[in-house]
Amino acid sequence: MRDCWFSRHLLSYQGVHFPTGSISVPWKDWLSTFFVNLSEGHKKTYMVSLWSIWFTRNKVVHERCEVSVRGAYSFVEAFLQENEALQIASSPSVVVTRCRWQAPIENVIKLNFDAAYNAITKASTSGVICHNNSGFIMASCVYSHLHVADAFVAEALSCLQAVIFAKELGFTRLIIEGYSHIVIRKLCNSSADVSVISPIVHDIKEAAREFESVTYCFVRREANNAAHTLAHEGRSLSSPRYWIEEAPPSATAAAELDREGLNLLL
Repeated sequence: MRDCWFSRHLLSYQGVHFPTGSISVPWKDWLSTFFVNLSEGHKKTYMVSLWSIWFTRNKVVHERCEVSVRGAYSFVEAFLQENEALQIASSPSVVVTRCRWQAPIENVIKLNFDAAYNAITKASTSGVICHNNSGFIMASCVYSHLHVADAFVAEALSCLQAVIFAKELGFTRLIIEGYSHIVIRKLCNSSADVSVISPIVHDIKEAAREFESVTYCFVRREANNAAHTLAHEGRSLSSPRYWIEEAPPSATAAAELDREGLNLLL
């Protein structure tokens, strides 16, 4: 598995890169050293990937199936995300941090939210964009708010708008992602919140009770580009706007770049 091109390609797309200059080291020594030096997240990815590779090999040998690195990659990503969702469902305090946008598992809709805040006018614009497991846009919206105290309140309002939007569209299983660590942390905390955004946090949690499942994730700006672009583009609109299976041009372009990132494998 160390020397196989299939293994190396699959793992490299997962962000796990084999060290060079150590091929002459005995296999077991190389494996133990390599594994110990991986991050905790990459250790899990590596183990699931090796399992996927062996499963793929058996499909080829015993069933004469045609396989691809892309197919194996999709299998690993889906398995890790489903496992992650199950863990989060049983432990609502877990917050996931990612540097790249990832599609949700099947039958789950991912809603990314962001806010554009103007400290002078005390106004903000919420941007929410929804994707399915293939990375395609299901819906999007922008919504303006007046008399907003600060940027933290603006982010909380955007998250609330995401929940309301999902409810209006009839979605039942959600992943809600945003760039605001404070908002996500408060939503994942089961204790009562006493901050300035506590009324909004309460409204989000109450609205979320109507869904079959909701997972809140903090992601870095790089993984939230489409929602960020949508919120800033929405500042030029004088009233709320809603789109079904599309978004404004710049947000669509940003979402397409995210989706292309899911299809890097041949």
